[in-house]
Amino acid sequence: MRKILVATSFLILAMSSALSQVRYGVNAGEGVQIDYSNPKVFEVAEIKFTGLNVLDERALVSFAGIKVGDRITIPGRQVSDAIKKLWTQGIIADVQFWLTKTEGDRAYIEVRIVERPRILRFSIEGVGAGQKSELKDQLDVNGKVASAPLIKNSELVIKKYFVEKGYLNATVKTEQRLDSIVNDGIELNFVVDRKSKVKINKIEFEGNTDFEDSRLKKALKNTKEKPRFWLINRFFEQVFNTSPKTIGNFVDSTETVTNKDFKQFINENVKLNFLKGSKFIEADFKEDKMSLINFYNSKGYRDAEVIEDEVTTLNDEYINLRIKVDEGNKYYIRNIDWVGNFKYTDEFLTEKLGIKKGDVYNKERIEKRTQFDSDSGDDILSLYQDDGYLFFRLEVVEVRAENDSIDLEMRMYEGEQATIKRIILKGNDRTSDHVVLREIRTLPGQKYSRRELIRTIRELGQLGYFDPEQINPQPIPNIQDGTVDIVFNLVEKSSDQIQLSGGFGGPFGFVGTVGLSLNNFSVKNINDWSKWRPYPSGDGQKLSLQLQSNGRRFRNYSLVFSEPWLGGRKPNNFTISFNRTVNRNINFRTNETDGFLKASGFSVGLGRRLRWPDDYFQIQNSIRYQFYEVSNFGNTLGFSSGQSNSLTFNTVISRGNIDQPTFPSYGSQFTLAINATPPWSILNPDSDRYVDGADESRRYKFVEYHKWMFDWSMFIPVGPKFVINARAHLGFIGTYSKRTDSGPFERFFLGGNGLNGANNFIIGQDIIALRGYEDNSIDPVDPVTGFRGGIVYNKFTAELRYPVSKAPTSTIYLLAFGEAGNTWIDFSEYSPRDLFRSAGFGARVFLPAFGLLGIDWAYGFDQDNSLSPAVLGGSQVHFTIGQQIR
Repeated sequence: MRKILVATSFLILAMSSALSQVRYGVNAGEGVQIDYSNPKVFEVAEIKFTGLNVLDERALVSFAGIKVGDRITIPGRQVSDAIKKLWTQGIIADVQFWLTKTEGDRAYIEVRIVERPRILRFSIEGVGAGQKSELKDQLDVNGKVASAPLIKNSELVIKKYFVEKGYLNATVKTEQRLDSIVNDGIELNFVVDRKSKVKINKIEFEGNTDFEDSRLKKALKNTKEKPRFWLINRFFEQVFNTSPKTIGNFVDSTETVTNKDFKQFINENVKLNFLKGSKFIEADFKEDKMSLINFYNSKGYRDAEVIEDEVTTLNDEYINLRIKVDEGNKYYIRNIDWVGNFKYTDEFLTEKLGIKKGDVYNKERIEKRTQFDSDSGDDILSLYQDDGYLFFRLEVVEVRAENDSIDLEMRMYEGEQATIKRIILKGNDRTSDHVVLREIRTLPGQKYSRRELIRTIRELGQLGYFDPEQINPQPIPNIQDGTVDIVFNLVEKSSDQIQLSGGFGGPFGFVGTVGLSLNNFSVKNINDWSKWRPYPSGDGQKLSLQLQSNGRRFRNYSLVFSEPWLGGRKPNNFTISFNRTVNRNINFRTNETDGFLKASGFSVGLGRRLRWPDDYFQIQNSIRYQFYEVSNFGNTLGFSSGQSNSLTFNTVISRGNIDQPTFPSYGSQFTLAINATPPWSILNPDSDRYVDGADESRRYKFVEYHKWMFDWSMFIPVGPKFVINARAHLGFIGTYSKRTDSGPFERFFLGGNGLNGANNFIIGQDIIALRGYEDNSIDPVDPVTGFRGGIVYNKFTAELRYPVSKAPTSTIYLLAFGEAGNTWIDFSEYSPRDLFRSAGFGARVFLPAFGLLGIDWAYGFDQDNSLSPAVLGGSQVHFTIGQQIR
């Protein structure tokens, strides 16, 4: 077919050239008479081009190859060649050479040109808006000459676009319309008929003796045959001893499946084919053939190859694939020899390699264990590069292959240990260099360590100032002096957040919230206006301000400032915070205040990183004082009028090694928080404040309790994109002696989205999310004291997450979840099996300016009529703001 096309092309070109060639010469009464039997040599005295609108005459002279002063034979080969050269440019529709005058041996030539029209605009018909936009980006035809090759290439671009999407039978036709205003302009309309997607009906293998077709189909990652719906019929027959109605033309009654392999067929067909489409894409098929070879190689079949593949068209929608393989012999490793190793012994390296004599030859595993094992980092390359051997090289050579055995020789070049010479930062225009450098674990003068470089990437990603997906340090080795420069190319992103939200805070009605979190603040740059972008920034300090209010009845103000590197030398996190809450009872008849509750407090904390058990651990210690003032405000604090003081010492021990905060894909976090007040009842054993019948305002003048909170979260990658997040939470409030109770403070309320209600800023309640139930609805009442909320709680959550977008400007992921939790008023009633359960799905969107926004639909499976109001569960929709801990 190819030879026929080439021959046809030459024939068309020859005919076109001949047609133009005969036109030089004389028509009736025009030009100079030419004697074709007696060619003459002339000197070109003049050559001019006529009929030009857009084309440049100087360019055409260059294309033709004939200029003034040349001596040419007329008629002759030079003129024929000039015609061919002009014709093959594809920019003219017709060309004629005319000998208009001669003076002795001097010739005057006119070249008459008919230009091809130019494309003024083009359109695409028969495709969607999104596809049309993508195709227009690929087609660059506006303003170009409407030559046949250009139009044909444009049609091929469009067809290729749809073939790659599985529309193998797509057709493209081009309509040309003359422009009514511009004489030499046309408009092209590409008419596309996509037809149906071509799907794979069946995949068959030939030549495979050691592996079943079903196993080889799994190796084809993106090339899948259509689902076998007869399995559903077979399922009913074998499980329910009945048969449902036939499912249209999809049922293949010629295929059967036995009980023994029923589960295997379900896994292969339902699991794989329903999740993967069966459309045929040639590029994916080529990659899958390589995947098939890699599968064979991983099983010891070193010489396996695909020797033939055939596509059989059934109809416009379906094809069959036949793949013929040559499996070859299965090989085993006989000997492994190490050459060039001085630092480690052969025995140690063989043990580290994890491959021994007699193992199946697995090329992929050998490469993974010698070059880089991304799953564990416990490979030969990492072993050396973690100890500074940046110039280390390892070549695996098959020195002998006999029968079914292979001898391997590990040829190594250890080189010298590399020392870091320079750290070069690029892209941190807003963040100061010292903020980045203090997180870097590979500093000048130290030995190069690949492990520490990976840890640095994680630490920089945790800052939140840079796009973690684009942190890609590049080592630049200097072999001459044994040093290395490391270039960090950073892409900054906004980490500041504005909170504008509203919600109903129980009896307080609608509560509006305005918040501002500046996560890269700088105190020292306040007086330097050049560092205001738009606020003094760059030193990694955090400043958070928040206001909540529903008018006169409720207002809350809070301010938090933290310096993560107090002193600048060590990661000592210093935090200071202030809060003020005012809640009034308003008599709407008189518009006067009948009572109030005011709470004011501050806290100071200091934390640091630990080196034991490892340097992922942190400890944070703080002291917090809260003062409550109550006047005729009911029994909110256990008394209607009086004052209460809360002084707590807080310790938080945490460990986290997740890869990034926005969408973690691996790692874990846990936190143990202990909050304790002084044991006032023990320090004052003779005080009458704790005897039965004591005034409540005196009894709770000094708050007394100890509180333990444990939170654990793990992220496990599943496949290339899915992530499982498993979480567990536990909380407990206790007392120091039998003389006191736990009081109304710090109790646990479960249910809903977990957003902090107004009460959270008054008596420090812990609001725990439990989707599928009303907000704060799981709040048992102590029958003795009448206080609401539990003193012990449990909650367990499992989520399956799928990222839609990881872009730093808008991270989006979907999730499905199941969770269960409960709270109890006494530890003796605690039962980890007595839980309120729910399941559902949702979505999260992270916007740099507003933080994490979410929506969930959940269904609560349990109810409890003993609580007031009753916990009913059922269908619930929840909205969330911010990254919630619990």
